Amino acid sequence: MPKKSNKSVSRRLQGKVVSFNLSPKGNVEGVLVALESGTAQLNFHGHHGRTLSRSMPAGSTFELNATLDSEDGEHPVYLVDDAEAEASGKVVRFNYALHGGVNGYHLDEGTFVHVKPKGAEKYQIEIGEHVHATGSRHPGADAVVLEASRVERRDVHRVASVSA
Repeated sequence: MPKKSNKSVSRRLQGKVVSFNLSPKGNVEGVLVALESGTAQLNFHGHHGRTLSRSMPAGSTFELNATLDSEDGEHPVYLVDDAEAEASGKVVRFNYALHGGVNGYHLDEGTFVHVKPKGAEKYQIEIGEHVHATGSRHPGADAVVLEASRVERRDVHRVASVSA
C-alpha cells in the first residue's frame, strides 16, 4: 500500500491530458497527464470529477495548482486544488448576463471565464483573442467556471486586473 507523502505544498503543474481515471462506479475521478517530468495522476475532489473532466478532455493542455499526495506508485499522484487556478485559450464566444451585457468568455479549451460586466468593460477582449486568466475555479452542473481575478491577452501581453 503506497504511503502518503508529507509534502503538502501546492505546485503549479502544466502539461497535456492523456486519459481519464474512472471510479468503480463509472465516474471520472481523475486524469493521467504528461508533464515535462513524466506521467502523473491528478485526482479530483469529491463529485467534481465529471465537471472538471469536461474542461480537461484528452489531448488538451492545462495549467493548474495541485498538491502532491503520493510518490510511491507507478507515478506521482496529485490532488487538484480549487483555491487558485488558471485557464488559457482562444475566446470562442462571449457570455451574457441576464440584462444582456457581456460578463465573460468561453474558451476553446472548455472553461467559462467569468469577469462580470465591469471586467468585460475593463478588459475589452475580442472573440478570437488568446487569453490567460487566473482566479478560483469551481465546477458547475454544466461547465467549469473560472472566477477571474486577472486576465492577460496572450498575443498582446497586456495585463489588467479586476476585483471580484
